[in-house]
Amino acid sequence: MSEQTQQPPSTTAPGLGRTVAAWAVHALTISGLVWAALALQALLNDDIPLMWLWFAIALVVDGVDGTLARKVGVREVIPWFDGAVVDNLVDYLTWTFLPALFMSMVLPFGPAPVPLLMMILMIVSSVFCYANDGEKSNDNYFVGFPAAWNCVAIVMYVLQTPAWANIVTTIALAALTLVPIHYTHPARVKRFRAINIVSVVLWIFACGALVVLYPVQPLWLLIVFWVGGGWFMISGFIRTATGEDK
Repeated sequence: MSEQTQQPPSTTAPGLGRTVAAWAVHALTISGLVWAALALQALLNDDIPLMWLWFAIALVVDGVDGTLARKVGVREVIPWFDGAVVDNLVDYLTWTFLPALFMSMVLPFGPAPVPLLMMILMIVSSVFCYANDGEKSNDNYFVGFPAAWNCVAIVMYVLQTPAWANIVTTIALAALTLVPIHYTHPARVKRFRAINIVSVVLWIFACGALVVLYPVQPLWLLIVFWVGGGWFMISGFIRTATGEDK
């Protein structure tokens, strides 16, 4: 999840170039709503690979728009338009609500009404992430499970996990939203930054390949998948155990 940091308004009128750049960044963030709509349409059309493609594009946008917003100083240039609100709205749709909907519609969760109850648990527990002022540590780790249900959804999908495992995992992660375990932000955490970035690239590559090859699971891809994804859990546990990065 990106974060468009609030900046104090400037008393100096911005030039045309900065204004255009600021609106371009806002347009990039707003495009997340387009990718969310396309992902929903693909889900309703039962085109799961296409849905993941739109989610992937939304993920890329989410990964860069916050950095661009800080670089351009969008809050200074357009003080009346709060891009952070748009960013949170897009995040809730693409990281939480639509993945939860996909999970309840497509993944095995047992007989009704269990899938619906699991979806409700996901979308309600996530509020305690989005509305939590302490959701980020001073050194940019997520504190508590960061409502990354899109990541959970793709793991369950490509690994073809059974209903009992999906139910247990969903309940556990919903509870972990309120537990102060740290989770690594791949771009903003300074400790192990190079390893973090390489790991997330490897994991995304493995996820994409496993979606394309679904339901086939080549061993070498599973190894890349577990190594890339496993590092984030390990690095978060290291932060939880050792304290704030200096």
